[in-house]
Amino acid sequence: MIVTILVTILVLGVLIFVHELGHFAAAKSVGIDVPRFSIGLGPKMVGFRRGETEYVLSWIPLGGYVKMAGMADEEVTSTLEGGGAPEQAARGEARPGPGDFDGKPLWARVFAISAGVIMNWLFAVVAFAAVAMGRGVLEPRIAEVVPGSPAAEAGLRADDLIRRVDGAAVHDPGQVTMRVDRRPGESIDIVVERGGEELTFVATPEAVEQYSDLTGESRTVGRVGITIGAESGRAGPIAALGRGWSNTTYWGGAVLQFLGDLVTGRSSAREVGGPILIGEISGRAARAGFWELLSFMAIISVNLAIFNLLPIPVLDGGHLLFLGIEAIRGRALSVEARMRFTTVGMVFVLALMVWAVGNDVLRVILR
Repeated sequence: MIVTILVTILVLGVLIFVHELGHFAAAKSVGIDVPRFSIGLGPKMVGFRRGETEYVLSWIPLGGYVKMAGMADEEVTSTLEGGGAPEQAARGEARPGPGDFDGKPLWARVFAISAGVIMNWLFAVVAFAAVAMGRGVLEPRIAEVVPGSPAAEAGLRADDLIRRVDGAAVHDPGQVTMRVDRRPGESIDIVVERGGEELTFVATPEAVEQYSDLTGESRTVGRVGITIGAESGRAGPIAALGRGWSNTTYWGGAVLQFLGDLVTGRSSAREVGGPILIGEISGRAARAGFWELLSFMAIISVNLAIFNLLPIPVLDGGHLLFLGIEAIRGRALSVEARMRFTTVGMVFVLALMVWAVGNDVLRVILR
């Protein structure tokens, strides 16, 4: 339990720090003042000041923020800090100061807001590349085909090297399973390498009921009747970066697909996990070894990048939405309008956090 807690703090702390460091460095590079750099939310636990910026650890370990001077949501940010409305909020529509966010060109503001997501994405690329160099590149090869199974009927054979499933490149057995799982009863293309040639086969995964650790319920998944082995070979720096990029884009697509499935009802909202689930998986990954933990951190980093891009006020995507509206209409929304939208966004995000933690608690109780 102690190891799991420490690993969870490490995983979340590193990824939050990476994200906020992106905002901080980008803001400073374009001349935006940064009064506070916080890891965690809520009132300050400990901290120190260097120059204009106060660096703090806060009590609620569910996020972090870089407070940029002169942003329309600065009053909402003061709530995260546990303080009152700042002087900037009282200025309302007053002319922005030289170090204020709203006083900078549109491109500079877009850069400062986007930098956190960019840093999470780059962290994933570098982490996956490091895994490819350290642990080696895994290649999913079919070890066995069950006679009479959909795979056998499609023409797949033992020793086939799987390259793509359902239109997406796959690099390890887990990715193959994930792509097949979500297509029970639906035809999918499976591209394999056999004898130096790429061949495409069409299989229809059988629908199988499987218990879900995420929801505590059974769910229907697809199975084609193959056992997959994995070959490993260490990659050089250039090949590793390529693998890092392809793995990151794969997981980015998987996260977007899951969000789409939530909207359509294909996936259950009970599958949304919070810090307890992250902690459990972090503990398992740490026990499996350093490279497995680093791979998991890369996946969570991609999740954070995609989540922060959602067009919800208070998230980076919401700020980018405001800036997009400004670019189209030629002027920014009023401070009051942005404050109202940001407050609604904060309520939504807090409700989502409560839902995720509730799912985590239910999973623990139902075991």
